[in-house]
Amino acid sequence: MISNKMKGNAALLFTALIWGSGFIAQKLGMSVLPPLAFNGIRQLCAGIVLSPILIVALKKNGYFSREKNSYEQIIQRRKSVILGGFICGAFLMLGTNLQQVGLVTVSAGKSGFITAIYIVLVPLFSIFFGKKLTLKTVFCCTLAMVGFAFLSLRGGLGNITQGDLLTFVSAVFFACQIIAVNNFVTKDNDLLLSVLQMLISGAVTLVISLIFESFTFADVMQCVPILAYTTFLPTAMGYTLQIVGQKYTDATTASFLMSLESVFSVIFGALILHEVMSGKELLGCVLIFAANIIVQIEDRPKLLRSPQDSSGED
Repeated sequence: MISNKMKGNAALLFTALIWGSGFIAQKLGMSVLPPLAFNGIRQLCAGIVLSPILIVALKKNGYFSREKNSYEQIIQRRKSVILGGFICGAFLMLGTNLQQVGLVTVSAGKSGFITAIYIVLVPLFSIFFGKKLTLKTVFCCTLAMVGFAFLSLRGGLGNITQGDLLTFVSAVFFACQIIAVNNFVTKDNDLLLSVLQMLISGAVTLVISLIFESFTFADVMQCVPILAYTTFLPTAMGYTLQIVGQKYTDATTASFLMSLESVFSVIFGALILHEVMSGKELLGCVLIFAANIIVQIEDRPKLLRSPQDSSGED
């Protein structure tokens, strides 16, 4: 008989797999739609798909119920979740859009590992919220930056590509988004906060796209299969499996399994897009992966993955 822990591990492993595949879908989607249009539409669709689940969840937990809460509590909860939705949505918009634009010139596998640097940046940035800076955090951040150098630098600081730099900055905003989520999320509003941030990020991104990018309704229809994939698998299913998996798996194992997202992005990039990494780039990936694992072994802040994304965070 399969134990609950094994089921949880399997759920998280499959979550990492479909999150890793999300980088491929994002790359393929831009062969039809410009980056902001693709990103805005997929985030809006993901928010809409999760909305019925959200309504059921809110009715079940009575988050806004007048029978379970006073009028003042309901007003305070509304204010808090709206503020959180806008703040988290702003960071999510910056992170996902910079990542998406970076994917124009950066391979899917490379993007997966550079984006994964957000894992070591979270404890680093947490010092601004009263957390103690540990030697382990400093070591892991240094190790990750060395890995980034192997991945992206070609003969000096002046030779880093724009795509690599944009992807790294996206990791910075993903770290900020995770910290923001941790400050606004509760056990009863997690799905509500996630849906709000996706809808806000998607709507603003699509408006910007309509102003600065050029695409047609026919382009959107041509991209429907890829948009559907990123909406239902890396986002809706991935987020759900993460919640289920983490209920039955210890935190260290869960963190390790979800960190495999970057590894799967490289594997899918090689198999589907025929991407090839040099030995130097692979060494960079190994160093970033090692930094991510070490920083999560103990005394790490709780990381909450939001449902955009395939990406990494997708």
